[in-house]
Amino acid sequence: MTEQCSHSNIASCTLPSSEQVARLIDQATELCDKRNLRFTRLRRQVLELVCKADQPVGAYHLLDELRESGRSAAPPTVYRALDFLLEQGLVHRLATNNTYLACAHPQQPHAAIFLVCSQCGHTQEVHTGGVIDQLRRQAEQFDFAIEHASVELTGLCSRCRQ
Repeated sequence: MTEQCSHSNIASCTLPSSEQVARLIDQATELCDKRNLRFTRLRRQVLELVCKADQPVGAYHLLDELRESGRSAAPPTVYRALDFLLEQGLVHRLATNNTYLACAHPQQPHAAIFLVCSQCGHTQEVHTGGVIDQLRRQAEQFDFAIEHASVELTGLCSRCRQ
């Protein structure tokens, strides 16, 4: 069972302020230092771009942003940076549209459910350990061990329903 974050069952923040972005970058730096991993300038830049985005972003959008900031980067480089950030729990990947969003609390492993607006793309991460625990119990009935859990639900956000 994964440990629950302090705001379990409450929506987490998805649009961090610049102060929160700085805190997320500091947390990422600390986590990489603890794990003896290199938090390179490119990895930091990619994480900053993901954190500052108003909705989940794709690799090619990140590539364009990097180029606009004067950095020459190729798609494999951006994908390697994203893979690193995923492996360290610093970002989440939405499989339905192959986009990435920052994890608000990477210091703590967790499973999450994502509410994805099919019209505007707004995505909200929510933590509902009970749902994931129930899925784990059902998987055990089939002698299946879940290694990673991420659930994406698509629908319409309140703004798009108006």
